[in-house]
Amino acid sequence: MVKVLSGHTPKEIADADLYFIDQIGLKDHLSPTRANGLLAMVKQMKLYAVALQMK
Repeated sequence: MVKVLSGHTPKEIADADLYFIDQIGLKDHLSPTRANGLLAMVKQMKLYAVALQMK
């Protein structure tokens, strides 16, 4: 996720459609706990981006 989102503005990160996660079937190859962790990480990164936009 860091490589994918690195170098982008907070607005670009907040608006990013990370469709590739589903397209490559990544969640299908993760345990339910790790898949939930991945989704939580994406959500948190987007929340940080929104917070940075507010500054």
